[in-house]
Formats: sequence, structure tokens, C-alpha cells
Amino acid sequence: MKSIHNDVVLGTSVAVLAALGIHRALGFGADARVFPLLVLVPAVLLGLVIAVRGHLKQRRTGETPDFFASPGRFALVAGGTALALIGLRYLGFLTTSAVTIPVLAVALGYRRPLPILATTAGFIAMVYIVFIQILSRPLPAEIWTRLGGS
Repeated sequence: MKSIHNDVVLGTSVAVLAALGIHRALGFGADARVFPLLVLVPAVLLGLVIAVRGHLKQRRTGETPDFFASPGRFALVAGGTALALIGLRYLGFLTTSAVTIPVLAVALGYRRPLPILATTAGFIAMVYIVFIQILSRPLPAEIWTRLGGS
């Protein structure tokens, strides 16, 4: 079953990436590390639960699928993410997100513009509300602020 395989891959990926985030967050100051740890510790635990459940189901069904169902899509997302991380430095978080999310969606085969734009706008709005308005945490500076805009 493809969904079981996806559970193993996704759960493993979430657990590993969240564990790396915990390692990085432990280097933050005491006040700055609280929120990342509140998010990342449960993410590791949930990722492990999902991965182990999927693995146990795979063992029961006897399936042995490839780890990556679509290596090309994985490479596309990994490359897009790497470019987005580089873009953060030059464009800022919100601008990079506004470019990366729709470009990756279209590159992965999603063609309906309204859901793509709504998802992008919703993500940017949530990040802005949570990090800038509620938590008062700065995001990487936007390009227009460095070019003399407001």
C-alpha cells in the first residue's frame, strides 16, 4: 500500500528534521529556545509514532517498496528548498515564500491557480500573524526594506 510507505517516509523525515531543529534550538538563548522546543519535541515523537506504525504495517503486509516512490520529485523539492534557503538571505522570508510555494506547486503538477494562491496567501498570513504580530519575532528582512522602501 502506497499510503503505508508514505507514512514511513514522512514520519522518518519529520522525526529526523525535527531532531536536527532541536539540536540547533538548544544553542539559542533560554527565552528564544522555548517555542521551537515546544513545537519540535512533539514533532519528533509524532514522526516516530507514524513511522513505526507504518513500518509495522509494512511488515504485516510483506511489502518492501523503494524508500523514494519518486526520486525525481524528491530531487525537485530538495533543490527548490535549497534555493529557497538561499533566497531567504537575499529576498526575505515572506517574499521567498511567495515565490517558492507556487513555483514548487506548479513544478509538482498542481495546475489550479486559485488553490495555489490561496494556500500561499494563507501560509504567509499565518506566519506573519504568529511570528511578527503575536510572538514579535523578526523574520529575515525583506528585500524592499533593504532597498530603501518601508
